[in-house]
Amino acid sequence: MKKILISIGTTLVLLVTIFLMGNHYNFKEEQLTVQTSKNELSIFLATPKQEKIKGTVFFIHGDGAQNATQDGGYKPIMETLAEKGYASVSWDKPGVGGSSGNWLKQSMEERADEASEVIDWMKKNKPELMNKVGLWGASQAGWVIPKIDNNRQDISFSMLVAPGVNWRTQSEYFTVNQAKKEGKSNDEIKKIVKDFRKDSDLIIKNKNYQTYQKAGGTSEMTDDRFEFVKKNMELDSSNDLRKMKGHVYLILGEKDENVDSIATKKAYEENISSNLLQVKTIKNAEHRMINPTIANSEALTTLTAIMIPKYYLVSPEYLDYSANILNAE
Repeated sequence: MKKILISIGTTLVLLVTIFLMGNHYNFKEEQLTVQTSKNELSIFLATPKQEKIKGTVFFIHGDGAQNATQDGGYKPIMETLAEKGYASVSWDKPGVGGSSGNWLKQSMEERADEASEVIDWMKKNKPELMNKVGLWGASQAGWVIPKIDNNRQDISFSMLVAPGVNWRTQSEYFTVNQAKKEGKSNDEIKKIVKDFRKDSDLIIKNKNYQTYQKAGGTSEMTDDRFEFVKKNMELDSSNDLRKMKGHVYLILGEKDENVDSIATKKAYEENISSNLLQVKTIKNAEHRMINPTIANSEALTTLTAIMIPKYYLVSPEYLDYSANILNAE
């Protein structure tokens, strides 16, 4: 019995040690509160431990009710930034965590304005961190980051990870891939696409979720989600991409089933000057840039995210490439 207790105790100590090491990051953390023109935002600030700080990178979320660090999922890339001399700023979306408001009420223009207010607040209150301003964003941030760059003169560079370009096209691409994963036949997929396009038209044409349902709409969503989708359904970032002034680093996943990496690469190359744009496709990576060795298992991904995210959660190639970007900047 004594040996069993010793064994259990040793195992627990080992697991706690692994957890502590796997969740300890090489940066200083600070919680801030920023009052914008519309909401009070709960801000997460990660700063390098070294004295000389090159600048600050502002994080722009993808879709969903995201908190500042995406439940810790952002911390590996934030550590890469910190090791290269950059602070990171991110915040709970309006209505999430400690932030007031409702992110589903925001257009992409309003999200860009919100980010600009946070940048201005940092310039006023943390000027020592603001020698250079960069942006990082994933997926839905593809419609926000170009607008921020267009509206400001101080964005040095933007890191866009699997960004959206055309809302409807991306949604259709995702819908088709979901159908393929479910084993649907080609004829079934054709019908799914036809139904998707019909449903999208109904969202645009109808005033609210109730009239959309009466007209034959089949997607289940809340009233707020309907309003959000309707507001953004016809977005295309091409025009905003043409007006970007800072360096643009487009990072794509080779096996992304949410965003069409080939079409996104083409859109960026057609609309952004070649002297500003650099494109990198991460081998075997999917939409979230999860380490390919665990990406196909939700159980492994969840366990890694809890126990050792620092070392294994994110694609090493993606982190290495991000470090190279920061060396160049």
